[in-house]
Amino acid sequence: MLLYLDIETSSKTADEGSIVALGMLKGEKLSVRFCADEGEEREALEELAKELEGCEGVVTWYGSGFDLPFLTARALLLGVDLRKLLLLPSLDLYVWCKQHLLLSSYRLDSVAKFFGLSRKVEFEGRDVSTLFRLAKRGDPTSRELILQHCAEDLELLREVHKRMEQWVGHGRETGGSEKA
Repeated sequence: MLLYLDIETSSKTADEGSIVALGMLKGEKLSVRFCADEGEEREALEELAKELEGCEGVVTWYGSGFDLPFLTARALLLGVDLRKLLLLPSLDLYVWCKQHLLLSSYRLDSVAKFFGLSRKVEFEGRDVSTLFRLAKRGDPTSRELILQHCAEDLELLREVHKRMEQWVGHGRETGGSEKA
């Protein structure tokens, strides 16, 4: 079974920020964990390590350039063994689209729109750091918006993958040599 993976972070780099939300979609099981501190971040990474067991591969959007290196760095810092994440076949749909489709934008929302898909709530990933600061101060609406955004990213990612699956399969576009 494939694992669709997405993270929201407080910064673009793992040494200056942390994981704010970690989302996983495996079969029909959707899980999005909010991480208010390093303890919750460690727990979310441990949950990811468990979910990787029995996975055929991981599907991301720009995961090879952001999600996977960020997760790896944070796991190393927090003492969580995520080596399995680096060993599993991985399909980065952003990379595949950029290499094989001539579109005006390669943002997930733009590619989803190309396929006739849209998200329910308009939201920009760059808003996460501001919302995270508000959520840490106790604003439940900000926390919920972050969780909802991550969940919608996962659902869009899966739907985009379904539209492209006969072209990309479950294959590994970044790293490794096996098919997912």
